[in-house]
Amino acid sequence: MKKLLMIVSLFTLIVSSCKKDDDPSNTDKLTGKAWKITALTVDPAFNVGGTLITDLYAQTADCVKNNTSTFNADKTYLEDEGATKCNPLDPQTTSGTWAFNSDETVLTQDNTDSYTILQNDGNVLKLSFTEVDAGITYTYTATFGK
Repeated sequence: MKKLLMIVSLFTLIVSSCKKDDDPSNTDKLTGKAWKITALTVDPAFNVGGTLITDLYAQTADCVKNNTSTFNADKTYLEDEGATKCNPLDPQTTSGTWAFNSDETVLTQDNTDSYTILQNDGNVLKLSFTEVDAGITYTYTATFGK
């Protein structure tokens, strides 16, 4: 009986060690997908000719909306202009490097542009960043789908 219990315990240990990770890292959820912007907002609103605008995606040209960004496991990324380019002379693709901070909550591209990750579930990527203009701090939120 003791031997049977040991075999069952060993089998349980082997099966549990082979179990797929139920909580993939942000790196796993980010990489290997072509991300396309689906929403872009700003807070506070921009005043454009007396009209307050928070939905920047509605103001975005279609030639930008079809662009994709793909993050690779080797910490490189590729941006593709999509089927329609805003400027036909622009290259179809550009590339660079990316990194996470230690707890994978901030994404940095090319060691210069940093974005706080609000959501990254492998299907939706939501990032935010701030800019100061004329003493006003604007918070931008960009949402991407795969």
